[in-house]
Amino acid sequence: MPGRAALAALITLVVTWAGGAAASATWLDMPTPPAWNKPVAKIPKAPRFDPDPFLAKQCAGETRAPVSSADRAVAAAGWKLLGASQRFGETEVVLGRSGLDGMCRPLGYQAFVFVGGRFAGTVAPRPMDSRTDGAAQVPQLWTAGALSVAFSRYAKGDPLCCPSRVSTVQYRVDDGPKGPLVTATGVTTIATGDPAFPPTPSSIGLRTWHLVKIQMMDDTVLVPDHPSKYTLELGSDGRASVRADCNRGSGSYKLEGRSLSFGPMATTRAMCPPGSLSDRYLAQLGHVVSWLERDGRLHLATRADGAILEFQPAPGQDGLMSPAERCTRSGGTVGTASCCGLVGDFPSTCLLGACGCSLESSHPVQVCNCPSGQCFDGKSCVPSGKPPGDQLR
Repeated sequence: MPGRAALAALITLVVTWAGGAAASATWLDMPTPPAWNKPVAKIPKAPRFDPDPFLAKQCAGETRAPVSSADRAVAAAGWKLLGASQRFGETEVVLGRSGLDGMCRPLGYQAFVFVGGRFAGTVAPRPMDSRTDGAAQVPQLWTAGALSVAFSRYAKGDPLCCPSRVSTVQYRVDDGPKGPLVTATGVTTIATGDPAFPPTPSSIGLRTWHLVKIQMMDDTVLVPDHPSKYTLELGSDGRASVRADCNRGSGSYKLEGRSLSFGPMATTRAMCPPGSLSDRYLAQLGHVVSWLERDGRLHLATRADGAILEFQPAPGQDGLMSPAERCTRSGGTVGTASCCGLVGDFPSTCLLGACGCSLESSHPVQVCNCPSGQCFDGKSCVPSGKPPGDQLR
């Protein structure tokens, strides 16, 4: 039965082993990474990749056309442009890949940083492959002078879906007299199951998910008339918020590793238009027992493999919430501080120095004031080795 086979294949991902992973990304195990970027360097050439004609046709939609001068420079070096570029002021981050696997995931890919159209460097010493140790996730450009990138860290025996650690690298972007330069300034590695770092802020929480479809075991596929009418948000306070067509509601949820369950949902009881999935959606949420994030989409499995609920991130920054909302949902409050001229709103207070300039070289920005013993890493309030008063000076 096609539906049963599809569900079984999806669930099998949780127990698929990463035995053929590439060599360990040892540079991510260093507190201060080596400096591989140099001023006025040339964009590295893309690794040679001989595409399979069938895959090239199947994955044609994964490549976009150049738009900016940075895009054109990366494409001229032989890279295929990957995903959307990011820009903050004069700083731009462009992703490029050399190949694709059978699921159209990038192989031999890299992220390139530019300032004013001039190449500043890459975010990793060498190209990466999806689902291998040291594979970069989507870079986060916080200000014109600061960005961070999370890297998946696979240990022997980790399932391909779920690396056991994540290394987050912070970068500084300088536009010096010799030319722009991006420098890795520090690495923080955590276990994905570390209770001090719950999976919610960095993975499936702190964002809005839109329902794409409900795949039933009997081959029935329920598709909403518009994904934005059926939403799911998992807050850091253990409360879930939902929209089910014309109804809205909230309730508790419990997230432990790959297990996810929802408590009773208190919802409005409006009569939605004919064909609405409101009741079916809410009913299936009540049966959810596990979750899996794959290729940027969230899959929730119900008891006895009865159904799979598939979600996609809400439009805009992969559905990520604004820094202000990230701050408040992780326990902080929004305030102001006087920070250095190149620092934008909501800088990482886990890094010293961003707000340590002289008064005449500073300007007011919005910041996240986290609870005692925590700092804002650009995404959420996380445990800190120092009280927050030592972070912003």
